[in-house]
Amino acid sequence: MRNMHYGKPYNKILISSLISFFLNSSVRFFIPVLLPFLIISLNISVYAGSLLITSYWIGYTLFQMPSGIISDKYGIAKTNKLSFIALTLIFTLLYFFKSSYYIIFIIQFFLGLFSSMVYISDASLVQKWVPTGKRSTYVGIYQTGFFLGASLGEFVILETLSVSFYLPYLVIFILLLLTAVMNIMFIKNPEKVYKEYNKKISTDIIYVALIRFSAGFLYIGFLSLFTTFIIFDNIANYSNVYLYAFIPAVGGILTSPVGGYISTKLKKGKPVISILSVLILGLIIIYLGFSKPYYVFYLSFITGILYGLYAGPSMGMASDFSGDNKISSSSGILNFSSQIGGAISPFIIGFMFSIYNNFSYAFLLIGIIALIAIIPAIIRLIIYTK
Repeated sequence: MRNMHYGKPYNKILISSLISFFLNSSVRFFIPVLLPFLIISLNISVYAGSLLITSYWIGYTLFQMPSGIISDKYGIAKTNKLSFIALTLIFTLLYFFKSSYYIIFIIQFFLGLFSSMVYISDASLVQKWVPTGKRSTYVGIYQTGFFLGASLGEFVILETLSVSFYLPYLVIFILLLLTAVMNIMFIKNPEKVYKEYNKKISTDIIYVALIRFSAGFLYIGFLSLFTTFIIFDNIANYSNVYLYAFIPAVGGILTSPVGGYISTKLKKGKPVISILSVLILGLIIIYLGFSKPYYVFYLSFITGILYGLYAGPSMGMASDFSGDNKISSSSGILNFSSQIGGAISPFIIGFMFSIYNNFSYAFLLIGIIALIAIIPAIIRLIIYTK
């Protein structure tokens, strides 16, 4: 039977999923990038502001595994379309309740919930359409949507904010609506080209889960509070923060597909690239809190490069521990692991800032915890490569 995965249907799936992830990530970082301004307009503390980010990640994290189960049971494409429409509708509420801290908190939770379903179904579709040996590469390409949303998306939000306070809401809503229409037109389940192995999810997936927890705990917390960090640590001011907000994510646009490609060429490439990237990322996050201000932007740029290298190989391992019939469930487990880290770390960073009035000790703590958490995965890799 002729392989149909590289024809026009696959190209449309990849493009639609990538754009979907770009908008999903723009929504994800919408409140974080506006947080310094919301802290002032709502008259709240940095700690209270960090809870708005935590609320999103709680919804996102709690629904990771249910999203995988729902996608596998009711259809990945159907789940993807419906969840993206729900995400678009929920986002519109942010504008109408932008002056209410508590309602924003609730909206953030539901944005996280539906964002979770969008991501899991997107990532599963890309993996199911691509042959096993090339999945890391294509997942890496798909993951560039995250870095586009976290860099270009943030830049657009802050640039439009300089025109008026309502314009960022309108621009993102229009882009979400257009993407929802595109998903309805192009997103579909793959043809049954590959044999569906009725394989249970291996318990060895826990080691990959530890890698992803460490990465999420490090990078997502740092990225979510980056604009707050550089403003409240007097590294940048409100008027020109848009010039810097994209820096921690932009490097991942290039390295995300590169990391996926390189990992397919090396023996044990996926765990090796993932672990090394996270180890170096941890050391940089620790150093960031104590570095000179003029080093902050260079080091922050490197964090995006490292997270990009890690993203494709780590998520590409989802199908290594299950058959394609459970790929959404295994993807949900892996992303749950990174997002539980991402849900906890903004809370820790915000809480420690409220005590020490700087980010140094918070970055030190999350760096140490992440490096300790990844040790079992390192030991397993060493044992299995002897």
